Amino acid sequence: MLKKRSFWESLIIIVILFSIIEIFLEDLSIIRHWGVHARKILLITGFLFDLIFTIEFIIRSVLAGKNKGWVSYFRYEKGWVDFVCSIPLIVFNSGPIMLGMFFPGHIVALPFLGLLNILKITKILRIARVLRLLRILKIFMKASREESELRMKQVSLITSITVLTITFILIISPLFPGLFYSQDLNIDKQKDKYVSIIREWHLNLGLSDTDKVEKLEYLLKKDHNILYMYHMGETVINNIGMPGTTPAMIVPGKFLYTDFKVLNYLDFILWYSVKDVLIDNAKVNFLIEIIIIVLLAAFLAFYKPAVK
Repeated sequence: MLKKRSFWESLIIIVILFSIIEIFLEDLSIIRHWGVHARKILLITGFLFDLIFTIEFIIRSVLAGKNKGWVSYFRYEKGWVDFVCSIPLIVFNSGPIMLGMFFPGHIVALPFLGLLNILKITKILRIARVLRLLRILKIFMKASREESELRMKQVSLITSITVLTITFILIISPLFPGLFYSQDLNIDKQKDKYVSIIREWHLNLGLSDTDKVEKLEYLLKKDHNILYMYHMGETVINNIGMPGTTPAMIVPGKFLYTDFKVLNYLDFILWYSVKDVLIDNAKVNFLIEIIIIVLLAAFLAFYKPAVK
């Protein structure tokens, strides 16, 4: 039994380490402009890791309920760490991402994703995967029989400090949109910019002001984020390929569904990239993840067990 448990815990440690590597690769794939195929593989891998930890948490909860009690597992054995690193991630992060990836026009998936974008917590929720490092700490502490009580107290301290740090970041992030998670804010600004240009374009079309319309067309053409633009069924701007190509022919091969937006306004249909915003967001993710890992490493490196 002990051998089976040791094997399972060793396997969990390996899976945790690979899941942490996947987190960094996911952000790096955005920052370094990796191809759509590679990014899809990383997203699917992240979903599978979340699924593994969700199933493991459910199994542990069921077994705890049959033995010493679910409350004891959740509270005293830090089962809540297992919970935070599993179910919320698959429900609010990787699950919706999979729906959006494989069913981009699904009637449920896209409104659900839009709802999640309103919740500030979802902007940093994926970083909670880094908390899986606490699972490794918990396993190591349980494996040592000497000073077990003192070590468990230390686990509680490290866990509390780490979670408080992340909670603090969650609380203050909306107060500093330029420093923390400005993704929604910047995407909204980008959309407002294009709406303003299209509104003026439409107005000057009605006034038959050709010069003004040409200036506005030039303004959009030089914007590297503009992919394609229709007006009344005719192509006005095509920055995605040869003449005669359409967004449906080109965009899916070059962009994930999260990388672009479609604006339908005043008989204009505009396809535009939001990759610049996603790259800035990924850089912030990367920085916060490193900070959390450094904090955990520092706690482990300098911790001293309390003296009885």
